[in-house]
Amino acid sequence: MTEIFRKNKILLFLGLFLSISTSAQVVSIEGEWSTKDIIGYSNVFEYSLIKEKQPSEGRSVIFNLDGTFSCGEPMICPNGCSVYTSGSYTMVDNDHMRMAVENVRFVGFYCGNLRAQQENKRKDLGVFYIYKEGDAVRLIPSNGDFQEDRDQMLYTQMLDSFGKEWKSYDYVWDKTNANQSEEIVKDCNDRRKQRDLSNYKIVFSKNESYGDIFLLRENESYHYVVYNAVGKKVSLAYPKNKN
Repeated sequence: MTEIFRKNKILLFLGLFLSISTSAQVVSIEGEWSTKDIIGYSNVFEYSLIKEKQPSEGRSVIFNLDGTFSCGEPMICPNGCSVYTSGSYTMVDNDHMRMAVENVRFVGFYCGNLRAQQENKRKDLGVFYIYKEGDAVRLIPSNGDFQEDRDQMLYTQMLDSFGKEWKSYDYVWDKTNANQSEEIVKDCNDRRKQRDLSNYKIVFSKNESYGDIFLLRENESYHYVVYNAVGKKVSLAYPKNKN
């Protein structure tokens, strides 16, 4: 079991290293992207962009080499109201950018009050973390702690990966009557190695149909803890010995 945990730590460390190395690569944001939401107009948490290989027939945004951008939607009917935004962007580092909307236009016969509210839509959108997923890019608001942005995306990837493989782990359950995350984890014992989890910090969690998953971290060592709220039980996820 010691050898299994050691190999697991090595794999997790390599995943951390590769993720940070990937995020350190410059993401080219220039060009035309398909977007579900109008940049700086739609009230959404983040923007999802897909690289356009052909002229877009839906909403799109173009990031120009001169640091400006324009975003809009096709006018399907002149009696409707189409929204267009434009502004500027600057790269903060390889995978962070700041955007500001400087102009909002409404085109159509029935835009009415939307035009009157145009001035209220001019604003600094702040800093976004540019997270690349294949041909797509997610623009995620950043609090300014760039390493934290990278860590959060790594944790998301780790829990997504665990969610696909959770049945391949072994579990040794402890009963718990705790309700708070930290208290639940305290009731979790490593029955196989008597590992002390008190130095591990919960860095990420996720709710799934089979239970709540907590990702624990101490330096570069990680563990998954699964909590079953129905059964009031908690366990470490143990990699199965395939030998």
